Amino acid sequence: MPPKIFARGEKLEDGHYTVLEEIGVGGMGVVYHCRDELLLRDVAIKMLLPSLMADKKNLEVFKEEARLAAQLEHPNIVTVYDIGVESRANRDHHFVAMEYLPGGNLAARVTQGPLPLEHALNWMKQLASGLSFAHKRGVVHQDIKADNIFITNEGDLKIGDFGLARLLVGRVYLNSSTKGMGTPAYMSPELCRGEQQDHRSDIYSMGILFFEMCTGQLPFRAQGMIEMAMKHTSAPVPSAKRLNPHVPEVLDKVIKRMMAKTPEERYKSMADVLGIVDDLIFELRVARMGLAGRLETGRLAGDASEAPKSEPKEKAASVDAGPAAPRADDVTALPPSRPRTKSKDTTKVVATSSQNKLEARPANDANLTPSTNSGQLVLWKFASHGPIGWSAAPVQDREGKNIFVPSSDGRLYSLASESGALNFAYDAGSPILSAPLYLADKLIISDCLGVTHALNPQTAEPLWQYFGQAAILAPATAYGNTLILCDMQGQVTGLDLRQGRKLWNFSAGDAIVSQPRVHGDSLYFASRGGSVFSIACATGRLNWKFVSSGNIVSSPVTSVDTVYIGTQSGSFFALDAEAGRLIWEYPMAGAINRGGAIVFTSVMFATNSRWLYCCEKYDGSLKWKAPLKAKPAANLIIQGNQILSLGKDGTLESFDTRSGASLWRYSLKKEVESIPLISGSKLYFGAVDGEIIALDLKNEAALAYRLEKPEKK
Repeated sequence: MPPKIFARGEKLEDGHYTVLEEIGVGGMGVVYHCRDELLLRDVAIKMLLPSLMADKKNLEVFKEEARLAAQLEHPNIVTVYDIGVESRANRDHHFVAMEYLPGGNLAARVTQGPLPLEHALNWMKQLASGLSFAHKRGVVHQDIKADNIFITNEGDLKIGDFGLARLLVGRVYLNSSTKGMGTPAYMSPELCRGEQQDHRSDIYSMGILFFEMCTGQLPFRAQGMIEMAMKHTSAPVPSAKRLNPHVPEVLDKVIKRMMAKTPEERYKSMADVLGIVDDLIFELRVARMGLAGRLETGRLAGDASEAPKSEPKEKAASVDAGPAAPRADDVTALPPSRPRTKSKDTTKVVATSSQNKLEARPANDANLTPSTNSGQLVLWKFASHGPIGWSAAPVQDREGKNIFVPSSDGRLYSLASESGALNFAYDAGSPILSAPLYLADKLIISDCLGVTHALNPQTAEPLWQYFGQAAILAPATAYGNTLILCDMQGQVTGLDLRQGRKLWNFSAGDAIVSQPRVHGDSLYFASRGGSVFSIACATGRLNWKFVSSGNIVSSPVTSVDTVYIGTQSGSFFALDAEAGRLIWEYPMAGAINRGGAIVFTSVMFATNSRWLYCCEKYDGSLKWKAPLKAKPAANLIIQGNQILSLGKDGTLESFDTRSGASLWRYSLKKEVESIPLISGSKLYFGAVDGEIIALDLKNEAALAYRLEKPEKK
């Protein structure tokens, strides 16, 4: 073990760096947490052993590789800031100053057991993206292992020690004194055989890392390095699926091919791996939504087991950390999607009521039973061909004559507000999971394959299309002539509303599933991983970013100079809209999955533990809380002095905004996941069974069931 070289408080490079603490010791030297006194930032300094640098050839290799590593600017590669030398006791201590990442490394995480599948895939994507970036620039790492993968405070991964790995090859790496599992556990067979290495050796080591992330253990165990080398060269690759049944067969095949014994049998490039992992992430999200995807059917297996016929283009690098889609209990089941086509003739079907057998049904359906026998709230129902789920809220035209409802059957339905009569059904070709955006002369919809359609709202004539890279669950919004889209890869894109031309792009690094808010000149939104952002609507420039303590799938609400939002860990907080500073935070019992509402000086949110909270919006103090009969399925709705909550079981509840007193309750006996639309006294929403329903809240007879007092839990 290298001896301690520097103590806390010592200065390096004439005061440039101050040692704060020792954070790691390895076979190459010692790592210190230091303060850069010139640039006022924390850095990690790896002080290399003088014995490594005694050979001038080693020193030149170190300098060359460190300079090369400093040029690898990528969100999933540790940034190299500086190289230097510190002379003490007639010895030169060469060092490299790097980005300081206090979140630890992947080795500590995988010892806790296998990662959740979606989490593992997203981290795989990050690593594949970073390594592919390096390989395309002619840099081979040669020491990929869990110890060299670092976790940021935001939960992203970064590959470290680029430029240092070559010092190990043929020297410390294969030193007979090396004990235990350590680095030898990740050696490629060609390295074990003493053969020439290239980028495919990194692919092998990355396959081991993927195996470890999926199973919580290494594929091979051995007593010493010789036995380990023999296993790398001759032992069959074990099945990750056998150790973890949650691993899909296709991913098992991907890992096995990455760990093939000869470089020729592996993928040609890390870009190939990145493409397949990206497809697997999408298929997993599709499967979580109930779609029949290739992940379960195994149609991707050929992609994983057979050599690619041609070198695919690498997808744009993006950070996608943590689970990116709503959980299984937060999304509705969907029918199979259709393949996306990018051509001038997109074969969209426009159906009118005369062309389509779909029609509104009478309101007296037995399945829609009020909680009292007197009265009926239901005006009409319309049966679509697929569930209305997640953010698929209806919208209404300016005159209030028509509503537009998206469905997972891939159609956008235009219905008469008063009767439910079908005007047209536009076929987008893929499930529509987000609410449309109605503008004076355009209707905007986005599907789960990332295609955004601009339509004539009267005729459904396509005006333009924009082909994105990922599914869209978050409803679009507009700022002047700029259309803003948020997708499942965390990309926020500004488009010219007139032509659909891309104006700017911002990467949030994680999936966005909730509705963004335009307030003033800024867009406020949250990523699934728990970050809240403010960006400029006109340019996409970041104003600020706030990192919360839990995942976020709820929508923010804004009031004057404050942004309010809740997390799935039950925390509800207020942020300064201009600076992103935390103003106050209130812990609630249960996950907050939907958006809240503001009434005068009150802000209200509902939780999955079936409680409705009302807090003072200026300081977060609790005004009242009331029990809910059902988990909320939608954003809260304000109507006069009452607040409405629509539950997942179809229960519609009304509460007094001033006291929290329960006013009335109405049971629809429908499973609901979508956000409703309120227009005057009319309430429109879609159900999981595909029915679109209109209610008239003015029917006092139907609301005659009043609760004497709130139920106690």
